[in-house]
Amino acid sequence: MIRSLSCLLVPALLAAAPTPKTLSPAATVQRQIEMFNAHDLEGFLTLFAEDLEVFELPGAAVPTGKARLRELYGERFKANPDLHASADAQILSGTFVIQKEKIKGRAEKKETLEAVVIYQVKAGRIVRMWGLRE
Repeated sequence: MIRSLSCLLVPALLAAAPTPKTLSPAATVQRQIEMFNAHDLEGFLTLFAEDLEVFELPGAAVPTGKARLRELYGERFKANPDLHASADAQILSGTFVIQKEKIKGRAEKKETLEAVVIYQVKAGRIVRMWGLRE
């Protein structure tokens, strides 16, 4: 009797177990900044879609994809040990996160880079980014 009861309960409990939650768009973007600041390239890359699209405004698309991101940020993290990003303001709209960001610690550049970045996040991954800077 106990054996047959456990055969019924175990599958029911497994089916009722919570599934891993996908981060919200805002949490995904925040986690991306945390991984950027930690210079954790692999953790940083897990937050981007393989077919990531990146755009600079005004302008056209720039070479993108997770492989290109790995190449760019792997070099940046090594060359800029004090690299640090922060977000001053944030607007949320559905799958979009719009942030005013500051980046400090760039080698050979004392000034802080300020930019507005628009992220589109789907299923916990950044799929598109638009950057606007002076």
